[in-house]
Amino acid sequence: MSDATLIILLSTLTTGLMLGVIFSLVAVGVTIIYGSIWMPNAANGQFFLLASLFVWSATVSFGLHPAFAALLVIGASVPLSYLLEATLVRRFYDVPNRNISYFVLTLGITQILAGIFSITYGVWSDQFQIPPIVAGVTMIGPFPIANNRLAAMLIAGALLAALFALLRYHKYGRALRAVFQNRDAAALRGVDVRGIYRMSFVLGNAVVFAGGVLFACAYSFDLTVAWTMAITAFAIMIIGGPGSVLGALVIGIVFGFTQAIVSIFASPTVAAFSYLGAMLVILLFKPSGLFAR
Repeated sequence: MSDATLIILLSTLTTGLMLGVIFSLVAVGVTIIYGSIWMPNAANGQFFLLASLFVWSATVSFGLHPAFAALLVIGASVPLSYLLEATLVRRFYDVPNRNISYFVLTLGITQILAGIFSITYGVWSDQFQIPPIVAGVTMIGPFPIANNRLAAMLIAGALLAALFALLRYHKYGRALRAVFQNRDAAALRGVDVRGIYRMSFVLGNAVVFAGGVLFACAYSFDLTVAWTMAITAFAIMIIGGPGSVLGALVIGIVFGFTQAIVSIFASPTVAAFSYLGAMLVILLFKPSGLFAR
Protein backbone atom coordinates (compact mmCIF):
# COMPACT_ATOMS: atom_id res chain seq x y z
CA MET A 1 0.00 0.00 0.00
CA SER A 2 1.44 3.37 -1.01
CA ASP A 3 1.93 6.19 1.49
CA ALA A 4 -0.71 8.30 -0.28
CA THR A 5 -3.32 5.54 0.01
CA LEU A 6 -2.40 4.91 3.63
CA ILE A 7 -2.71 8.62 4.46
CA ILE A 8 -6.18 8.76 2.89
CA LEU A 9 -7.22 5.62 4.80
CA LEU A 10 -5.93 6.90 8.14
CA SER A 11 -7.41 10.36 7.53
CA THR A 12 -10.81 8.79 6.86
CA LEU A 13 -10.53 6.58 9.94
CA THR A 14 -9.50 9.30 12.37
CA THR A 15 -11.92 11.91 11.01
CA GLY A 16 -14.77 9.41 11.01
CA LEU A 17 -14.09 8.39 14.59
CA MET A 18 -13.70 12.00 15.75
CA LEU A 19 -16.95 13.16 14.16
CA GLY A 20 -18.72 9.93 15.04
CA VAL A 21 -18.09 10.08 18.78
CA ILE A 22 -19.14 13.74 18.92
CA PHE A 23 -22.27 13.06 16.86
CA SER A 24 -23.04 10.12 19.15
CA LEU A 25 -22.58 12.19 22.31
CA VAL A 26 -24.98 14.89 21.17
CA ALA A 27 -27.49 12.37 19.83
CA VAL A 28 -27.40 10.40 23.08
CA GLY A 29 -28.15 13.60 25.01
CA VAL A 30 -31.09 14.38 22.72
CA THR A 31 -32.34 10.78 22.94
CA ILE A 32 -32.18 10.65 26.74
CA ILE A 33 -34.33 13.78 26.98
CA TYR A 34 -36.78 12.68 24.30
CA GLY A 35 -37.10 9.12 25.56
CA SER A 36 -37.91 10.18 29.12
CA ILE A 37 -39.83 13.46 28.75
CA TRP A 38 -41.07 13.14 25.13
CA MET A 39 -39.29 16.40 24.51
CA PRO A 40 -37.92 16.94 20.98
CA ASN A 41 -35.26 19.46 21.99
CA ALA A 42 -34.91 21.72 18.94
CA ALA A 43 -32.46 23.88 20.94
CA ASN A 44 -29.82 21.14 21.19
CA GLY A 45 -27.72 22.74 18.43
CA GLN A 46 -27.75 26.13 20.16
CA PHE A 47 -26.78 24.51 23.49
CA PHE A 48 -23.95 22.76 21.62
CA LEU A 49 -22.80 26.13 20.24
CA LEU A 50 -23.28 27.82 23.62
CA ALA A 51 -20.83 25.37 25.20
CA SER A 52 -18.31 25.92 22.39
CA LEU A 53 -18.54 29.71 22.66
CA PHE A 54 -18.26 29.68 26.45
CA VAL A 55 -15.07 27.61 26.24
CA TRP A 56 -13.71 30.00 23.62
CA SER A 57 -14.52 33.00 25.85
CA ALA A 58 -13.00 31.38 28.92
CA THR A 59 -9.74 30.55 27.15
CA VAL A 60 -9.28 33.48 24.77
CA SER A 61 -10.84 36.33 26.76
CA PHE A 62 -10.08 35.23 30.33
CA GLY A 63 -6.93 33.18 29.75
CA LEU A 64 -8.09 29.97 31.46
CA HIS A 65 -6.47 26.68 30.54
CA PRO A 66 -8.68 24.85 28.01
CA ALA A 67 -9.02 21.76 30.21
CA PHE A 68 -10.17 23.82 33.20
CA ALA A 69 -12.47 25.89 31.00
CA ALA A 70 -14.00 22.70 29.57
CA LEU A 71 -14.78 21.31 33.03
CA LEU A 72 -16.16 24.68 34.11
CA VAL A 73 -18.53 24.93 31.13
CA ILE A 74 -19.80 21.36 31.45
CA GLY A 75 -20.33 21.92 35.17
CA ALA A 76 -22.22 25.15 34.46
CA SER A 77 -24.71 23.18 32.34
CA VAL A 78 -26.06 21.51 35.49
CA PRO A 79 -27.47 24.60 37.30
CA LEU A 80 -28.57 26.03 33.94
CA SER A 81 -30.52 22.84 33.18
CA TYR A 82 -32.06 22.78 36.66
CA LEU A 83 -33.16 26.39 36.19
CA LEU A 84 -34.74 25.67 32.78
CA GLU A 85 -36.47 22.58 34.13
CA ALA A 86 -37.87 24.42 37.16
CA THR A 87 -39.07 27.48 35.27
CA LEU A 88 -40.19 26.10 31.89
CA VAL A 89 -39.96 22.38 31.25
CA ARG A 90 -41.91 21.00 34.22
CA ARG A 91 -44.88 23.22 33.44
CA PHE A 92 -45.69 20.98 30.45
CA TYR A 93 -45.33 17.55 32.07
CA ASP A 94 -49.10 17.04 32.27
CA VAL A 95 -50.04 18.78 29.02
CA PRO A 96 -51.65 16.47 26.40
CA ASN A 97 -49.43 16.08 23.33
CA ARG A 98 -46.69 17.84 25.22
CA ASN A 99 -44.11 16.91 22.59
CA ILE A 100 -45.65 19.57 20.33
CA SER A 101 -45.56 22.13 23.15
CA TYR A 102 -41.94 21.28 23.88
CA PHE A 103 -40.98 21.54 20.22
CA VAL A 104 -42.50 25.02 19.97
CA LEU A 105 -40.88 26.02 23.28
CA THR A 106 -37.42 24.88 22.23
CA LEU A 107 -37.80 26.52 18.83
CA GLY A 108 -38.38 29.77 20.72
CA ILE A 109 -35.26 29.18 22.81
CA THR A 110 -33.37 28.46 19.58
CA GLN A 111 -34.39 31.75 18.02
CA ILE A 112 -33.53 33.72 21.17
CA LEU A 113 -30.08 32.16 21.51
CA ALA A 114 -29.37 32.51 17.77
CA GLY A 115 -30.22 36.20 17.96
CA ILE A 116 -28.03 36.72 21.02
CA PHE A 117 -25.09 34.93 19.39
CA SER A 118 -25.53 36.95 16.19
CA ILE A 119 -25.37 40.35 17.89
CA THR A 120 -22.53 39.39 20.25
CA TYR A 121 -20.13 36.71 19.02
CA GLY A 122 -21.17 37.27 15.40
CA VAL A 123 -19.90 40.86 15.64
CA TRP A 124 -16.62 39.88 17.28
CA SER A 125 -15.56 37.17 14.83
CA ASP A 126 -16.77 34.83 12.11
CA GLN A 127 -14.44 31.96 13.11
CA PHE A 128 -13.52 30.67 16.56
CA GLN A 129 -10.68 28.46 17.73
CA ILE A 130 -9.37 27.73 21.20
CA PRO A 131 -5.78 26.89 22.21
CA PRO A 132 -5.00 23.16 22.18
CA ILE A 133 -5.46 21.15 25.37
CA VAL A 134 -2.45 19.01 24.41
CA ALA A 135 0.27 20.36 22.14
CA GLY A 136 2.18 18.42 19.53
CA VAL A 137 1.53 15.84 16.85
CA THR A 138 1.51 12.04 16.91
CA MET A 139 2.63 10.17 13.79
CA ILE A 140 0.63 7.09 12.84
CA GLY A 141 2.85 5.73 10.11
CA PRO A 142 3.08 8.53 7.54
CA PHE A 143 -0.05 10.25 8.86
CA PRO A 144 0.22 13.08 11.43
CA ILE A 145 -2.65 13.60 13.87
CA ALA A 146 -2.78 16.50 16.31
CA ASN A 147 -2.55 15.37 19.93
CA ASN A 148 -5.33 17.81 20.68
CA ARG A 149 -7.79 15.96 18.40
CA LEU A 150 -6.56 12.61 19.61
CA ALA A 151 -7.23 13.63 23.22
CA ALA A 152 -10.70 14.95 22.37
CA MET A 153 -11.55 11.70 20.57
CA LEU A 154 -10.38 9.54 23.49
CA ILE A 155 -12.27 11.66 26.04
CA ALA A 156 -15.45 11.48 23.94
CA GLY A 157 -15.09 7.70 23.69
CA ALA A 158 -14.57 7.42 27.45
CA LEU A 159 -17.67 9.55 28.10
CA LEU A 160 -19.75 7.33 25.80
CA ALA A 161 -18.52 4.22 27.60
CA ALA A 162 -19.31 5.78 30.98
CA LEU A 163 -22.79 6.75 29.80
CA PHE A 164 -23.48 3.27 28.50
CA ALA A 165 -22.35 1.75 31.83
CA LEU A 166 -24.47 4.26 33.79
CA LEU A 167 -27.60 3.57 31.79
CA ARG A 168 -27.14 -0.19 31.83
CA TYR A 169 -25.92 -0.96 35.36
CA HIS A 170 -26.80 1.95 37.67
CA LYS A 171 -30.20 2.12 39.38
CA TYR A 172 -30.86 5.45 37.65
CA GLY A 173 -30.25 3.78 34.30
CA ARG A 174 -32.65 0.96 35.15
CA ALA A 175 -35.28 3.47 36.25
CA LEU A 176 -34.72 5.50 33.10
CA ARG A 177 -35.18 2.43 30.90
CA ALA A 178 -38.39 1.62 32.78
CA VAL A 179 -39.69 5.13 32.07
CA PHE A 180 -38.65 4.78 28.43
CA GLN A 181 -40.71 1.60 28.07
CA ASN A 182 -43.81 2.41 30.13
CA ARG A 183 -43.90 5.38 32.49
CA ASP A 184 -47.22 4.39 34.08
CA ALA A 185 -45.96 0.92 34.94
CA ALA A 186 -42.71 2.44 36.21
CA ALA A 187 -44.66 4.75 38.53
CA LEU A 188 -46.66 1.79 39.88
CA ARG A 189 -43.37 0.03 40.70
CA GLY A 190 -42.21 3.00 42.78
CA VAL A 191 -40.10 4.91 40.26
CA ASP A 192 -40.10 8.67 40.85
CA VAL A 193 -41.07 9.52 37.27
CA ARG A 194 -40.82 13.30 37.70
CA GLY A 195 -37.44 12.89 39.36
CA ILE A 196 -36.32 10.85 36.34
CA TYR A 197 -37.62 13.60 34.05
CA ARG A 198 -35.55 16.18 35.90
CA MET A 199 -32.38 14.07 36.04
CA SER A 200 -32.72 13.11 32.38
CA PHE A 201 -33.03 16.74 31.31
CA VAL A 202 -29.93 17.67 33.30
CA LEU A 203 -27.91 14.66 32.09
CA GLY A 204 -28.99 15.07 28.47
CA ASN A 205 -27.99 18.73 28.38
CA ALA A 206 -24.68 18.01 30.12
CA VAL A 207 -23.89 15.45 27.41
CA VAL A 208 -24.78 17.95 24.66
CA PHE A 209 -22.54 20.54 26.35
CA ALA A 210 -19.72 17.99 26.53
CA GLY A 211 -20.09 17.39 22.80
CA GLY A 212 -19.88 21.13 22.13
CA VAL A 213 -16.80 21.50 24.33
CA LEU A 214 -14.96 18.60 22.69
CA PHE A 215 -15.84 19.85 19.21
CA ALA A 216 -14.42 23.28 20.08
CA CYS A 217 -11.27 21.60 21.39
CA ALA A 218 -10.80 19.61 18.18
CA TYR A 219 -11.92 22.00 15.43
CA SER A 220 -12.39 25.65 14.62
CA PHE A 221 -16.07 26.55 14.30
CA ASP A 222 -18.52 29.29 13.40
CA LEU A 223 -22.11 30.11 14.36
CA THR A 224 -23.63 27.89 11.65
CA VAL A 225 -22.45 24.75 13.46
CA ALA A 226 -25.53 25.01 15.72
CA TRP A 227 -27.95 24.38 12.86
CA THR A 228 -25.83 21.62 11.37
CA MET A 229 -25.59 19.81 14.70
CA ALA A 230 -29.30 20.23 15.47
CA ILE A 231 -30.29 18.59 12.17
CA THR A 232 -27.64 15.88 12.54
CA ALA A 233 -28.67 14.96 16.09
CA PHE A 234 -32.34 14.69 15.13
CA ALA A 235 -31.48 12.60 12.07
CA ILE A 236 -29.40 10.22 14.20
CA MET A 237 -32.18 9.91 16.79
CA ILE A 238 -34.83 9.23 14.14
CA ILE A 239 -32.77 6.61 12.29
CA GLY A 240 -31.56 4.94 15.48
CA GLY A 241 -35.05 4.96 16.95
CA PRO A 242 -36.45 7.65 19.27
CA GLY A 243 -35.54 6.71 22.84
CA SER A 244 -32.84 4.21 21.82
CA VAL A 245 -29.46 5.12 23.32
CA LEU A 246 -27.80 2.20 21.54
CA GLY A 247 -29.27 3.43 18.26
CA ALA A 248 -27.84 6.92 18.86
CA LEU A 249 -24.41 5.44 19.57
CA VAL A 250 -24.30 3.22 16.50
CA ILE A 251 -25.85 5.62 14.00
CA GLY A 252 -23.71 8.51 15.29
CA ILE A 253 -20.55 6.55 14.46
CA VAL A 254 -21.98 5.60 11.05
CA PHE A 255 -22.79 9.26 10.32
CA GLY A 256 -19.28 10.30 11.31
CA PHE A 257 -17.68 7.86 8.88
CA THR A 258 -20.18 8.77 6.17
CA GLN A 259 -19.32 12.46 6.44
CA ALA A 260 -15.58 11.72 6.54
CA ILE A 261 -15.68 9.48 3.45
CA VAL A 262 -17.88 11.78 1.39
CA SER A 263 -15.79 14.82 2.40
CA ILE A 264 -12.61 13.18 1.14
CA PHE A 265 -13.97 11.73 -2.11
CA ALA A 266 -16.60 14.38 -2.96
CA SER A 267 -16.87 17.63 -0.98
CA PRO A 268 -17.74 18.83 2.54
CA THR A 269 -20.92 20.42 1.19
CA VAL A 270 -22.15 17.12 -0.22
CA ALA A 271 -21.09 15.34 2.98
CA ALA A 272 -23.27 17.61 5.12
CA PHE A 273 -26.36 16.33 3.30
CA SER A 274 -25.35 12.77 2.39
CA TYR A 275 -26.61 11.20 5.60
CA LEU A 276 -29.94 13.03 5.31
CA GLY A 277 -30.52 11.22 2.03
CA ALA A 278 -29.62 7.97 3.75
CA MET A 279 -32.10 8.83 6.51
CA LEU A 280 -34.95 9.21 4.03
CA VAL A 281 -34.14 5.88 2.38
CA ILE A 282 -33.96 4.02 5.71
CA LEU A 283 -37.21 5.52 6.96
CA LEU A 284 -38.99 4.34 3.83
CA PHE A 285 -38.31 0.77 4.92
CA LYS A 286 -38.38 1.17 8.72
CA PRO A 287 -40.26 4.33 9.79
CA SER A 288 -39.84 3.61 13.52
CA GLY A 289 -36.03 3.58 13.29
CA LEU A 290 -33.48 0.76 13.13
CA PHE A 291 -33.21 0.17 16.89
CA ALA A 292 -36.77 1.05 17.94
CA ARG A 293 -38.39 -1.27 20.45
